[in-house]
Amino acid sequence: FFNQQYGLNTKESALFSIGPSICGMIGGLTAGNLADFMLVKLSSGDSNNGIVTTETRTNVRKIFQSVALFGPATCLFLLSSLPEQATTAQILLGGAVGLQAMDAAGFGAATQEKAGERWAGLLYSLTSLPGVMIGSISVSVTGQILDMMSSEEGSGWTTVFQLNSVVCVVGAFCFLFLYDSKKEFD
Repeated sequence: FFNQQYGLNTKESALFSIGPSICGMIGGLTAGNLADFMLVKLSSGDSNNGIVTTETRTNVRKIFQSVALFGPATCLFLLSSLPEQATTAQILLGGAVGLQAMDAAGFGAATQEKAGERWAGLLYSLTSLPGVMIGSISVSVTGQILDMMSSEEGSGWTTVFQLNSVVCVVGAFCFLFLYDSKKEFD
């Protein structure tokens, strides 16, 4: 992206590409600690006696997954206008990856709550499998979109970022409307 859109060489592109990964690391580490803090604070009210209710846990997971999907959707949509400066693009990509990492306290923790210790790994694997398969296919689709639209200045990247933005929004609404943290398996 940085090479095609901004004419950066391999070394410069690599330096610009490492920033979003660092943002992702920070976002993921922050998410877990912040979610734990919120669960403790929300459960320490007089009516809860320090017990984390299913409703509280569900709300915290939905908050973090909303940030993890609506945040990147916004960043990617803004990125689809292809900013003139590579630094602006790097900040938007960093925001998308950093905010997406908040799913560690959303979907990432949700399967553990649904399944308990015994089945959490299996449930996480089964629920992640479709995403991994679609993610693998999307690499090829992205290449095809870029190849088809290569004659138009930047429009391939615009389409790719907009499609990703839409996928994030759809995923966020699905999680918001369908998820609850009620334990299903023991």
